[in-house]
Amino acid sequence: MAKNKKLTWSSIAIAIAYIVIGILFCVKKGAILNWIMIIAGVLFVVQGVLDLIWNKLTINGVIEIAVGVLMLVFSSQAAAIALIVFGVLLIVNGVIDLCRPHLIPMVVLTDILEVVVGVLLVVQKWAVADWMFIIIGVMLIVDGALFLVRMLTK
Repeated sequence: MAKNKKLTWSSIAIAIAYIVIGILFCVKKGAILNWIMIIAGVLFVVQGVLDLIWNKLTINGVIEIAVGVLMLVFSSQAAAIALIVFGVLLIVNGVIDLCRPHLIPMVVLTDILEVVVGVLLVVQKWAVADWMFIIIGVMLIVDGALFLVRMLTK
């Protein structure tokens, strides 16, 4: 019985976290990507220090620390580069998929949409990133709310 209650409370906490993160995504939009780059930079530095001290991996540690520091110092530039790279990858993948024969027209439409989103990411990266984070935020809010309702109605 106690185990079930513990699981319920942790599930409720996760659902609330989804809602809070979803709200942050909707409010902060593309700025979240800068936060992600900063967090990734900190994690790279920590991993580098751990590799230097405990694992005695000097080259790996130095590289990880250098990448982490670069990500911390140039977080917004790293985010912009990541968006452009993601856009280029979407374009390439969409074009490759369009070159394949398709029997279902919906697949062709999704391939065209993939290319369009890729081009928009390259040309208007922050505007598209804002919309992507709003959509992801709304999905997280809805998912968290539905999960809460399901948990509370059990």
